[in-house]
Amino acid sequence: MNKLLASLSKLALAGALVSVAGSAFAAPAEKNEPAKALKKVTIAYVATTCDSTVYIAKTKGFFADEGLDANLVLGDWAFIKEGLALGRIDATQGLVMNYIKPISEGLDAKFTGGVHRGCLHILAPKDSPIKTAADLKGKRIGVPALGSSPWVFAVRVVGDQGYDYHKDVEWKPFPVAELKLALEKGQVDAIALADPIAEILLTEGNVRSIVDQATDAPYKDEYCCVIVTSGKLIKNDPKTAAGITRAVLRAAKWISVNPQAAAELAVNGKHISGSVEVNARVLSKLNYIPSVEGGRNAAATAAAALKRIGVLDGSVNVDQLVKQVFQPLDNVNDAWIQSLPTEKVSQSEPQRNRPAKTAVQTEKPPRNCCDEPLASVSK
Repeated sequence: MNKLLASLSKLALAGALVSVAGSAFAAPAEKNEPAKALKKVTIAYVATTCDSTVYIAKTKGFFADEGLDANLVLGDWAFIKEGLALGRIDATQGLVMNYIKPISEGLDAKFTGGVHRGCLHILAPKDSPIKTAADLKGKRIGVPALGSSPWVFAVRVVGDQGYDYHKDVEWKPFPVAELKLALEKGQVDAIALADPIAEILLTEGNVRSIVDQATDAPYKDEYCCVIVTSGKLIKNDPKTAAGITRAVLRAAKWISVNPQAAAELAVNGKHISGSVEVNARVLSKLNYIPSVEGGRNAAATAAAALKRIGVLDGSVNVDQLVKQVFQPLDNVNDAWIQSLPTEKVSQSEPQRNRPAKTAVQTEKPPRNCCDEPLASVSK
């Protein structure tokens, strides 16, 4: 019995020592300050090559570096525009020409930085007599929709030749997937559309470029895509708006030196469709040289062009509209962008984060970022 009591006493003592030791180790943790929670923000995207910046900013941790927990939601342009208007979406990457008109009509959103240049094309059959923009007069041009960005771009091109876009060309709207077939059947003489579809058609070798926004003057010097931020967020929380903008601009610069790795992350992460090869080629050609002033200048150029061709009312004051459209933010400028280090990574990199499926996602092929009609924003 004495031996049993002695054994029980030793066990009790050991338990007490373990308890004390456990308390001793736990004490410092209780004194530690809790980690600061990341601020939740909602970033919308349309799952195309050119808006890979938001996905890269997420997977590379650029949002987290700004103290932000970015929830990426997939939706079409109408969904994103409504979300921005209601303050449910904090930011997106969008086409300059798709947002100038709705902002001029009251959409509470602002441009906060230019992301990249050149994602629109006008193509014609390889054996077509159409060789330059001057040859478009009197021709039938296929577009995804009247009012879409490819249409606006083609209208600008036609107008720059001194032609009347109402009378001197015939616009033929087709679903994006049918534009190639319409061209092959001779239903149209040329087509206007965006990457990556244009790049795929060029790779197939049956079409040639008539106008390439990425390489042809004056379009090659314009930023076609910008960061579009909720006006409500800018008013109520400019620090967060600046953080979102910095993260996306940083992602754009990262893509500029890592197009292959960016394509691998985006395709393997199910953010965009198509092959890594095609998307890497598009990313390398889109001229990802982010610029705050480039975004401001793009707003001015687009506004002036849209006014000239009649998409914007002739009474619009372009300078005033640019002030309405573009919002400078603290600690977001081109000097900061230029100071960013340029990290070069290997071609393959493991994926770290994948955006969860949301209610707005669909199993249908992703929409093209440039194909939503301007007509829908004037209702």
